[in-house]
Amino acid sequence: MKKTTSLIVLFAGLTLASASESRAQSFLQGKVFLNVNGGAQTTSDTLSSSGSRPVYGQSATWAATQTVDSGGLFDISVGYRAWRDVGIAVGYSHFSSDGAAAGVALVPSPIFFNQPNNVTLPLTTAPRSENNVYILAVWFVPIAEKIDLAVSIGPTFTRVRQELVTDISIPAGTSNADPIITGASELATGLNVGVDGSYMFLKWVGAGVFLRYNGGSVDLGPVTGAKSGGFQIGVGGRFRF
Repeated sequence: MKKTTSLIVLFAGLTLASASESRAQSFLQGKVFLNVNGGAQTTSDTLSSSGSRPVYGQSATWAATQTVDSGGLFDISVGYRAWRDVGIAVGYSHFSSDGAAAGVALVPSPIFFNQPNNVTLPLTTAPRSENNVYILAVWFVPIAEKIDLAVSIGPTFTRVRQELVTDISIPAGTSNADPIITGASELATGLNVGVDGSYMFLKWVGAGVFLRYNGGSVDLGPVTGAKSGGFQIGVGGRFRF
């Protein structure tokens, strides 16, 4: 009797496990999508900053610009088709570039009053990096048996780090000036909207290309309303589970 009961319990357990696995496979199969991309952020920008500081009983003024150049982009996202051709996704992207900072200053003379000298600030690098997390609503539009188009929109959150000219240093007894570079880091919020085309070589593996705008704005030290992100393009792998 005990042996029979044990066999029944074992059979029931295996049946329930098999049913649970079957339901899990049915829930996930073909509905989970993973995109891994390399590409570029094509937008460039110029940031301006300025200021003043006392020296020799007078005031030295300066103005500088920092370029934000286009650069390489890494992007990865994962999502789930929640209902028919509508899904949700979360993604991460990283962008970095090396811009340049240049400027001019009006520095008072240490000897003569009210006779400032025009000084060109030495050119220096001003790197930019952006780490972005976005959440998307995705609408899949079938084009052919192996081709589909995905249109997406959602909020984006970008940690922006920018090297900026925030002040100048004036060697004692001279009318020279050097830029003081400081890193500023702030969180920008904005909008991610884009389109992604996929071609599936196999049922679970394919390739695709995307075009999107992923941008916002942020205050960085003395620079207000600086743009983050911009237009992005890329290609990569498409995986379905």
